[in-house]
Amino acid sequence: MNEKLEHIIQQARSIFMRCGIRSVTMDDVCREMRISKKTLYQHVHDKTDLVNQTMRSEIAKDEVEVSTLISLGLSAIDEMFEITRIVSEKIRNIHPSILFDMQKYYPEAWEMMRIHRNDFIERVIQKNIQKGQDEGVYRSNMNAIIVSRLFATKIDVLSDNHFFEGTGLSMTQVNFEHLTYHLYGISTPKGIYYLEQKLSNLNPQSL
Repeated sequence: MNEKLEHIIQQARSIFMRCGIRSVTMDDVCREMRISKKTLYQHVHDKTDLVNQTMRSEIAKDEVEVSTLISLGLSAIDEMFEITRIVSEKIRNIHPSILFDMQKYYPEAWEMMRIHRNDFIERVIQKNIQKGQDEGVYRSNMNAIIVSRLFATKIDVLSDNHFFEGTGLSMTQVNFEHLTYHLYGISTPKGIYYLEQKLSNLNPQSL
């Protein structure tokens, strides 16, 4: 990817995160970047192409960030806290309409995200489960495929800012409960002891 296109994609991402996708026009992108439409169209075919390339770039960055985290060799439970921190940060910055806009108007970008969730995220959680079982902190008598898919699917729910509307709960609280709900459900007594020690020294706002 050339430098100019990368800059365009990053600017488009910023606008989409702030304003949603459907409401943003190519004129808005040009104004934000202070470039002409001629320059913009030298790098993308149309808005759909821009949305798709932005999603492709976002997925690639997510995978690098998570893979880098996993390479640190943290314990399974600590690794899940760090994965949740990454997910929480992205959810906090996403415009409420983005998922709806993609699903209804940009099916190719939506399918990319679905495949990313089903393949990469589920694979990450399955590997985390295996690590936790090897460490003796996760139960051995569970189906890792089912558990990882449930975890990945719930991320979609957490991304919907309207789901907890009117509850007075912040997304930080919701993400914290999602993580502890998951870990208490899959942990052995050894894992629960470690988890409770960690929780006693943790500020939930750090997620």
